[in-house]
Amino acid sequence: MKQQDIYHNSFDLKYREPFGAAPKGSNVFLTIDIHHQYQVSRVVLHYIFDSVDEEHTKEMDLYSEEHQHHSFETTITVPEEPQLVWYYFEINTEEATYYYGRENIEESGEGLIYSQVPPSWQITVYDDEYKTPKWWKHATMYQIFPDRFHVSGEPDLEKAPKTSLMHTHWENDPVYVRNARGEVIRWDFFGGTLQGIIDKLDYIESLGTTVIYLNPIFEAESNHRYDTGDYHKIDCLLGTKEDFEKLIEEAESRGMEIMLDGVFSHTGSNSIYFNQKGEYDSLGAYQSKESPYYPWYTFYNYPDDYEAWWGVGTLPTLNKSEQSYLDFLIHEENSVIKYWQKAGMKHWRLDVADELTDDLISQLNQQLKKVDESSVLLGEVWEDASNKSAYGTRRKYFLGGVLDSVMNYPLRQLMLGFIKNELDAYYIERRLLTLSEHYPAQYFYALMNMLSSHDVERVKTLLNDYLPDDLSLEEREEIVKEQMKGLSLWLYTFPGIPSLYYGDEAGVTGGADPDNRKPYPWGKEDKELLSWYKKLGKWRKKHPALRTGAWKSHALHKDVYGFERSIENEADEFGEKMKDDHLLFLINRNYREKREVSLPLRQGKWQHMRSKEIIKVTEGTFSLTLQPGESLLLRHMH
Repeated sequence: MKQQDIYHNSFDLKYREPFGAAPKGSNVFLTIDIHHQYQVSRVVLHYIFDSVDEEHTKEMDLYSEEHQHHSFETTITVPEEPQLVWYYFEINTEEATYYYGRENIEESGEGLIYSQVPPSWQITVYDDEYKTPKWWKHATMYQIFPDRFHVSGEPDLEKAPKTSLMHTHWENDPVYVRNARGEVIRWDFFGGTLQGIIDKLDYIESLGTTVIYLNPIFEAESNHRYDTGDYHKIDCLLGTKEDFEKLIEEAESRGMEIMLDGVFSHTGSNSIYFNQKGEYDSLGAYQSKESPYYPWYTFYNYPDDYEAWWGVGTLPTLNKSEQSYLDFLIHEENSVIKYWQKAGMKHWRLDVADELTDDLISQLNQQLKKVDESSVLLGEVWEDASNKSAYGTRRKYFLGGVLDSVMNYPLRQLMLGFIKNELDAYYIERRLLTLSEHYPAQYFYALMNMLSSHDVERVKTLLNDYLPDDLSLEEREEIVKEQMKGLSLWLYTFPGIPSLYYGDEAGVTGGADPDNRKPYPWGKEDKELLSWYKKLGKWRKKHPALRTGAWKSHALHKDVYGFERSIENEADEFGEKMKDDHLLFLINRNYREKREVSLPLRQGKWQHMRSKEIIKVTEGTFSLTLQPGESLLLRHMH
């Protein structure tokens, strides 16, 4: 049997309806075509309920014998309990039994014929009563590494940890001072403060920002502060609790929210809870088995052999199922979450969410929503969050009531792979359609999309490093700048929340940590890039279609990818009343050659958002030539 003799496409409503994720207890209609030359005795749909690993089968009905294919159909009812459902097809003929499944576990859409049980398509069954906060889907994020953003006044060196190294020049590069075992023995600080952020709120607002995400700000020994010393204290180098409350208040007056980094999978070894160095006035778990914190940690050979995050001794792992820890974090009157809620803190990003239990995350989420339903809980997840497994458990992040959002690293990987000529536009489209199929729309439109972060190389450095050596310095700079504009335009027009990592808009470079955490270059910004990012922020704020409009993908050439964003009949994807709005994004990743493309497009006048040029589409098909490396955004004019 030839591959083209059997056909099912999960992206096509003819073969699977509705598209994508399915509300609990709803019906999904499935169809498969088989060439009429085969004497088919029966076609069986196999579908598996993931949570109980329970397989069901259903014989499909022949409903059409048109053209050269016979079409078989059936309808399944997905379970009432949110979970994943997997499906594939079995085709019995007089000659043999064939199986039809998707090509691989990362891509949906069309399938392949197999002689054995194949990879299955995924249906995400979710709780449609759970809604991600409406404001969040309209948000634009700015991420700040607090020590490196802005200093207000002179830093108080007396407050610095004993192991610190204080830079006297803001322009210095970050460094790690390590011992022979590779352990950091001196942490370098530049002296950024919360007041420094407050002083720059007008600037942050000018970028179109509606939410500021801060890397950890609680008391800690390191400059990154992922080694928490005391969850109830702001690090004294950054400021005070009053400074933080002022930041929340001042940001709110400008229409901006604050999101904090919550590091709840481990603490610092030098903390009030573990107290390995004895620097805290507490009975730490390291000092005594009688410590109230002792059950929070796992010791193999007390006290020096204990479970630590990735084996890093300064980061002892917390026992997430220990009730006294859950009470301390969430439930007690003065719990970490309640304490900061009283200070005005609503939104959290959970560090290494994979290492927290779904139960802990759900309890934390419930406490946030109990006080303010608009609170957002975002998780650090590096893969497709809909089918993520960690420590042998399928995670329930996006089934309802666990997380509101995750960091969209898969999108970043695809965008950079495309621009670096590693992946073509057709592959990009299949992978992005797969993500939109796997994620319920509430979540697909709530993802944190980024090009840079504190954990990865900065986008400018990545782009510069892949270019060939035969280009002059001037050519490289021009190509990288246009590629940064193209990728950021993609980021700001794609479904989800665009996140700008401080300094990218100023042209900051940076390889792996700590180089990606350089200070913001105040007064030495790339003015052209900065102006561009401000323009992006304004476009996103002005056009509701770029936030919650429908998304239609276009792979027009291996070098040209694009998509439309649209709101028609004055209602967006979530039924919210919005003005009619229609835009088209396109990018040619080939920086040496122009590309001619055509696509069906709404008739009328379209305006080029960058050049303001007006283009007329008269017959519903739009043809244009994209210059080498060109990206564009067109707006339909009413």
